[in-house]
Amino acid sequence: MQKMHDLYCYATIETQREMMNIETKWLQDFLTLAERRNFSQAAVERNVTQPAFSRRIRALEGAMGTELIDRSKSPIELTPAGKQFRITARSIMSQVDEEISRLAGLSLLGGQAVQIAAAHSVATNLLPDIQIKVAEKTPEVTLNVEAVDVDDAIEALQQGECDILLAFHNQKLLSRPYQSHLLDQSHLHLVSATAQGTDDPLFNPASDVDVPLLAYSPGSFMGREVQKKTQGLKLKPVFSSSMSDLIKALVLKKQGVAWLPHYAIKQELANHSLTILSPEIFSIPIALYAYRYDTRLHPAGEKVWELLVSEKHLSTGHTASLPS
Repeated sequence: MQKMHDLYCYATIETQREMMNIETKWLQDFLTLAERRNFSQAAVERNVTQPAFSRRIRALEGAMGTELIDRSKSPIELTPAGKQFRITARSIMSQVDEEISRLAGLSLLGGQAVQIAAAHSVATNLLPDIQIKVAEKTPEVTLNVEAVDVDDAIEALQQGECDILLAFHNQKLLSRPYQSHLLDQSHLHLVSATAQGTDDPLFNPASDVDVPLLAYSPGSFMGREVQKKTQGLKLKPVFSSSMSDLIKALVLKKQGVAWLPHYAIKQELANHSLTILSPEIFSIPIALYAYRYDTRLHPAGEKVWELLVSEKHLSTGHTASLPS
């Protein structure tokens, strides 16, 4: 048993030594290649010949003991190990940059930027409150937010392009190699602008014919969620977009009805400029999650994740139950 333990310790030390031999330029090479997905373009950006660049990537893979790049694809893709290692490499480089900046006294952001990808509506309605909490509890951290379509946001996490994803329920992201945290539960409501001076809906799909529908793009997450509810209704699509804020603006301009997330229309419901149509029939439950790879993030990323997990009320509206 002692001999086996000694062998294990020796193997562990050797692995650590291999990791210590990794050069930071290899990590930056890898991150550039992961972004460009082309050896030639990445080599040019790194100001090195392509053969030398390829050797450095091979050296990194050798030190890691696994292939990080799937060279059979064009453009190249990261292997599953490569996608996870992208998070680690970015975390290491972030910490290196942070320490250099700290010693030089030159960094305005402290080197502690956290990359967040978020669905459009989540970014607009949830991120302001998250930013307030971050500024209050971890003022040294800066959020770098990319607001994109839901499917693109999920792809960003899967490719290791962000530290944290804020999006809706996705079964594939609820198990390893990912971590997830339920932020809130809400609803998509079918809403209409109200008639002048009343709380009555301007449009009513239950009785009106060919009610104009401001729809979501068919291939978007919201479009897929809403599609099953539109069957049998007298709706006439007149516009489509993947952006719920744009659709909301058109609903307020009395251009038609639309399904909108409750957390995005709280003010409009309060001032009676919008009204919910038959919530018990048309409303669709949705869940909001924070996701990450099951790989340790850099310190700033871990601080933001801990904040998301610990905060119970971040302002999505808490509408798990339907309004009366």
